[in-house]
Amino acid sequence: MSFKTYDYTLFCTNCRRTYSNIVLSCPNCGSLTIFKYHNARFEINKRMPGIWRYKSLLPTLDKIVSKGEGLTPINTIDSVLVKNERYNPTGSYSDRASSIIASYILSKKTGKVITKFEEDFTYSLVYYLTGISRVTVIVDDPLSLNYSDISILTRGGNVELVSTSEDLSVGVLNYVNPLTVEGLKTIAFELYERRVRVENIVVPAVRGLLAYSIWKGFRDLEESGLSTSYNIVATTIKGYSNIMPSIRESFKVVEVSRDEVLATLLELGGKGVITKPLSISAFITAKNLGNSIAILTIGFRPPPRKHWSIGARREIIRILEEYGESTAYEVWKNLPVYTLRGVYRALKAMEEKGEVCSEFKTRGNRKVKYYKVC
Repeated sequence: MSFKTYDYTLFCTNCRRTYSNIVLSCPNCGSLTIFKYHNARFEINKRMPGIWRYKSLLPTLDKIVSKGEGLTPINTIDSVLVKNERYNPTGSYSDRASSIIASYILSKKTGKVITKFEEDFTYSLVYYLTGISRVTVIVDDPLSLNYSDISILTRGGNVELVSTSEDLSVGVLNYVNPLTVEGLKTIAFELYERRVRVENIVVPAVRGLLAYSIWKGFRDLEESGLSTSYNIVATTIKGYSNIMPSIRESFKVVEVSRDEVLATLLELGGKGVITKPLSISAFITAKNLGNSIAILTIGFRPPPRKHWSIGARREIIRILEEYGESTAYEVWKNLPVYTLRGVYRALKAMEEKGEVCSEFKTRGNRKVKYYKVC
């Protein structure tokens, strides 16, 4: 399938000024700018990795950085349809944004990026920019960082931590920017491609950027001549909402009580389902509304770990050397003495130690992870 490069401009969601080049915030008022595509069509290139299969409705960049983000599964959990974003490389939908941002940074050959610490987004961005750019992370309160934060941020060796006492107000890459919107909107494209038949798409929200991005994804589809009919519902915990005024009219906002969130958190936890309280609010809203899908990051409590001997690891290496790159399932078929879950855990541990390497490839509308000896 051939692809065209479509023209686009950026315009401010607040003052409505238009720009012909990529600006990460409005130079006039500082608000969010977004891409507007001209004469675009929605095309799917299944040979492209992850979210870049929708390249026809993404920014045109010289370089593409992809680590297997997107094409996340849809499951049913306690009668609620869930699109589980945990199956992105760092376990967050922020990876969709980071893929676009890292591609932009690599295309511009920017040697240093400055960003404010925002947990999932910062972890993801640092991971995607490893080997591409140095990252300076501004931490408002150094005492708020814990051991796991520091461990994750320093893993790639490309991070510098500074406090707000440093004068770094110019050139800061914030989570709220048009490239983030372009990455997050690919959730809408995946739902459309899979023809998910629901009335409501329920999204956890603090500022509402994820909900707005999904709304924009469907709007881009409609401007490409396609028909969609979903309601976007942003849901939050009472007292925690800080929806940006310039985008609030794009979706419905529902608040959930703290008591209901805590009760559901315990209920799902008892069933082995682990997630954050904000995601729980979206889960509750989707369940109450019915005919809905919730966009969440859901984890599952693993069973107790079993010891994997050096001999078992050698067997995995032998299989990969003999059969070439293989999926975890294909490795397991040649090691039936172990469980499939055990093989998955062993491969993950071996990958972290650099004993095996992995690469995502697409099969139809699914992404499949292949392992090989490094």
